[in-house]
Amino acid sequence: MKTQTKNLNVNPVLFMILFLNGTSLLFAQPTVLQASDLSGRKYKEGEIYRYRLTMEELHDGKFDHKNIAVCELKVIKNSLGIYNDEVRWVSRKTINEKDSIDATKEALLVKPYLISLDPKGKIDLPKIEIPEMTEPIQDFNTFFVAASSMVGATKLTNKGDSILNKEGVIADFSNGSFILKGEDCIAFSVKMTDCTNDQVMIRTTFFPPVKSCLTFLTPDMNTPVVPNTINNFQMVMQTAPDKYLVQYGREFFYVNSTIQKSDGKIIHATMFNQLNLKMKINCDKDYKDCQFEMPFTEVRNLILELL
Repeated sequence: MKTQTKNLNVNPVLFMILFLNGTSLLFAQPTVLQASDLSGRKYKEGEIYRYRLTMEELHDGKFDHKNIAVCELKVIKNSLGIYNDEVRWVSRKTINEKDSIDATKEALLVKPYLISLDPKGKIDLPKIEIPEMTEPIQDFNTFFVAASSMVGATKLTNKGDSILNKEGVIADFSNGSFILKGEDCIAFSVKMTDCTNDQVMIRTTFFPPVKSCLTFLTPDMNTPVVPNTINNFQMVMQTAPDKYLVQYGREFFYVNSTIQKSDGKIIHATMFNQLNLKMKINCDKDYKDCQFEMPFTEVRNLILELL
């Protein structure tokens, strides 16, 4: 089949916030893209459905913990007549090597919020008021962005079609709580990997651009953690009064989505997310005079399932 590679044309005047892998991305708003017959979302007002999101995290190759969260979506129209999913979180559980923690109480405290795969809609991250729910909320948005018109997914019409955006996009994943500063710089591509009578398969990849769009907190953080690849990630967490943990390095992730042609729902998706970092331990308020520095690798494997 014909393979086409397109540049994502954007309007430099208009901007909107998108969220990837827990990050708020400041994208130039593209011209409104109409949903294709293949993968565009077709909403039915009043429909209620659920997703289960499972995340397994490894630190330096060893299992650390697993999160399992469930959310319920209800299709509504907003005041502008645009279809949205109203998202309510109904449960969350964390499993580690020693025990499991039920955080359903915290999940139920999250206020309902709207996201939309309508080409006129938005996939805005809600204000994080329950810190324990930061990760599932942000990851769930990532899956929606990866299959949306915002990255051009609904413009793909044939197996092998792809869209590439080489320019880095500045992202902010600070949460106003334990992540005091969080930024990365991401380029992305989206490709239709397969197409059957009933389903469309999309692969969306997020990776470091050739040229960084970050200003790092200290000059040494510009030194590549992964040879021949720019650093595109930095994060600061406070660990004690006047003590800070600083992480920096390379992040990339990709999402494989299976979309149901009949209504455009994501019926199954997986995400692989890897960070190759350096950690600066017990730094002062200027992120200097750190106690020591060490390498650190984090890998997250996620599965999103339509229930």
